[in-house]
Amino acid sequence: MLKDISKFFQRLFQNQLLLIGCIIFLLIYFAALFVYLIEQSSNPQFQSIADSLWWSIVTVATVGYGDKAPITGMGRIVASLTIISSVVLVSLFTATISSLFVARKLKESQGLQNITLKDHILICGWNSKVDNLLARLNSSSKKKNSLPVVLVNDMLPEKIESILEAFPNLELKFTRGDHSKEAILERANVKEARAVIILPDSVNSTGFPNDDKSLFSLIAIKGISPKTKVFVNIMNSENSQPMKRANADEVIISDQHIDFFLANHIINPGTAELTLDLLNGNNDNDIQRIEIPEYFIGKSFEDLFIYFKREKNITIIGIVKEEEVVGLQQLISHDTSAIDQFIERKFQEAGVNVSERTSMRIDINPSANYIIQQKDLAIVIGTVV
Repeated sequence: MLKDISKFFQRLFQNQLLLIGCIIFLLIYFAALFVYLIEQSSNPQFQSIADSLWWSIVTVATVGYGDKAPITGMGRIVASLTIISSVVLVSLFTATISSLFVARKLKESQGLQNITLKDHILICGWNSKVDNLLARLNSSSKKKNSLPVVLVNDMLPEKIESILEAFPNLELKFTRGDHSKEAILERANVKEARAVIILPDSVNSTGFPNDDKSLFSLIAIKGISPKTKVFVNIMNSENSQPMKRANADEVIISDQHIDFFLANHIINPGTAELTLDLLNGNNDNDIQRIEIPEYFIGKSFEDLFIYFKREKNITIIGIVKEEEVVGLQQLISHDTSAIDQFIERKFQEAGVNVSERTSMRIDINPSANYIIQQKDLAIVIGTVV
């Protein structure tokens, strides 16, 4: 019992805000009690303890309505002491609250604040791919609710600050420290995370990304939260097996499309795996360009789609239209989306030189009522016999 009381007072004195609040409460109580005892016999304004409490609260809050006031000498002395004490205590109370908010904001900007987010995405490590990855997540979250993302790395706070402001659709937080350390991961609330992305970290003694730290981070994360999904981006394909033995949910080897795969593993599960299967040729389906039967010239894209699916079990995903001579790279798209780059790669694998000035325009997923033209070719997924 005595130990519990001792611990309570110890915590009380350690918490400045709580201590000042308790002193203000005691001031209100005793000021009301003393004024009631002194004034009740001669002052009709203080006929109950409720009247005294009202006066005490108004006085300590420095509002001073003036609807009640002591009239005896001793009562006025108590009132004067209450007013002086309340000015000091209320000032201390508000100053303490302000300092707590400022300290919290500073800790947050420096990456020292404990993360309380849940169902968030942890991005451990920093390299040149982070901006593209965040842009992918930011673009995906435009169609959904704001996506909570926590960056865990050793970057300087002033460099991270510009990143935090650049993606309005992400609820971005920052935890500064070595992401292979359990204490840092716990501060980032890895237990409540939806998923973790581990990137090769260029913020190290050499300045070059490597996979060693990623493996240590993977082991630490799985030790804290075995069920959390962890996607690891590695530089060297030889490190794939050690990562899988350490229970990585997915291992992605670095290339120019890494931001697409990492983002879609979380935002659109299954799409990245499907794309990898098509790229790696892990099944009988492939992306190919085939001629359209003469019968369908003048027919709708919907008719052609149904025919290919029913008769040949292949899926048409786009139309290649031969037109005036221009660069294929220009006609695919004016952006650098992963889909356009992927299709461009498949053309190269099919023997089409995209750098040549060819007369092609690619229309991915045209409308159902699009009319097939004379020089149109079909882009399909499937096994063409």
